[in-house]
Amino acid sequence: MKNILIIGGGVAGCSLAWQLAKKGARVQLLDKKENHSSFVAAGMINPIVFRRVNLSWRVDELLPYARSFYAEIEEKVQQSFCTPLLIRRFFAAEQERNYWNKKQDLHEFQNYLTHHSDFDIPVPNSNAKWGSAMVKRGFRVDALKFMKAFHRYLITDKILEYTMFNPGEFNSEELTYQSKQYDSVVFCCGSENDTLPYFEKVNIEHTKGQIITIESDEINEKESWNQKGFILPIGNKKFKVGATIEREIRDVNTTPEALNELTGVIKNLTQGSFKLIKQVAGIRPTVYDRRPVMGEHPDKKGIYIFNGLGTKGYLLAPLLSLEMADHILYKAKLNKECCVSRFYKS
Repeated sequence: MKNILIIGGGVAGCSLAWQLAKKGARVQLLDKKENHSSFVAAGMINPIVFRRVNLSWRVDELLPYARSFYAEIEEKVQQSFCTPLLIRRFFAAEQERNYWNKKQDLHEFQNYLTHHSDFDIPVPNSNAKWGSAMVKRGFRVDALKFMKAFHRYLITDKILEYTMFNPGEFNSEELTYQSKQYDSVVFCCGSENDTLPYFEKVNIEHTKGQIITIESDEINEKESWNQKGFILPIGNKKFKVGATIEREIRDVNTTPEALNELTGVIKNLTQGSFKLIKQVAGIRPTVYDRRPVMGEHPDKKGIYIFNGLGTKGYLLAPLLSLEMADHILYKAKLNKECCVSRFYKS
């Protein structure tokens, strides 16, 4: 039985701990209980990248596996946190509308784009200028509820411990931490990767995002609306609205500028009135090429990284954590676009 230490209890670290434990590894997961990304995420699973109407990366593999992954955890923790989601895209320009019109007939898009013969069917209480269309097979993970339940389960199973990782107590050559021996150590530290001295060449960017929660009797609760941002129904006439993109900002303070931007998203999409409930901020771990970072350090054997899941973490984490677990335990090959080796080319 292999002993594996994971640093960081966000959606990446928790998913990896789950996969490794299922495969028989003895896992210790350390988290300092100050997560600034996974707990505040909107949790929207959208198979389409808008503007040019492209499929999300590896969506044919990632989406069905994510559904089964979350269903398995729901059963294990006896809580429900996933709901189907209808996503309506209001076109930002005629060009985007033309992209959709061409791609909706392509075989690879038929599972994800609803076929429309008329994009201009009126949508009550909306500000549609160029029309709209519907995305299929989306769903939402209640991120806060999921992470709390996942943490409780991992604590009960004696996997997760709330404590600060101290680099001074880690011997990277012998793979010991606080006098305990490990076969592998995995850093899933999100935007805090640059505070640790192990993957200095991996540039995990700090991308701050702010989201507001609103309440409204006049906004459609049956669909998520999207254009220059999103309005996401979360039940009981409440909605999440997001999200700002603020690059290389490390604080999690909410700002009036972000509130103005997000209010603009609402007014751009709908004429409905609303009341502000709260505003939150998080730091997403993003990468310049929009691909996660996975694999073993080229010079420090037994030390791994699993990071950079970015804005689609809840779609990526389930399957990529399985691939990462197989890589650690069985040396299975990783997707070449994700390999950490791309940061260490001479």
